[in-house]
Amino acid sequence: MTDASSWQRCLMNALLRWLSTPALRRTLSVLGATLVVLLACNPELAPLLAVLDVLGLDVLALLLGAQLLATLPWLRLQVDRGLRGAGRLACGAVAGAAGGYLRQLGPFCRDRLGLGRGVGRAG
Repeated sequence: MTDASSWQRCLMNALLRWLSTPALRRTLSVLGATLVVLLACNPELAPLLAVLDVLGLDVLALLLGAQLLATLPWLRLQVDRGLRGAGRLACGAVAGAAGGYLRQLGPFCRDRLGLGRGVGRAG
């Protein structure tokens, strides 16, 4: 193995390691989405749409899918945090409603059964 090929291999490994970071994947995803939005919204850039047509819409769909896959773990984590908080709030609301219902049900049942307030109490 020559010295130049080991240097190239080392450089390639460093580049692949840098490209695989989550922050860079998210950044590339945002840049790709921004590029597509700019191409779609700016009439001055309309001639560049022919380049996308030459590549084919399937290639564009694959690129957008790859960008989405890069952000899915981060998105799942954010949604999981939000759902966990919403679940806690919902459980608290249900527990509060059930407690209020039971507090109102107790005196109602006591009155319907004809039990006085002093029954069962030493007094």
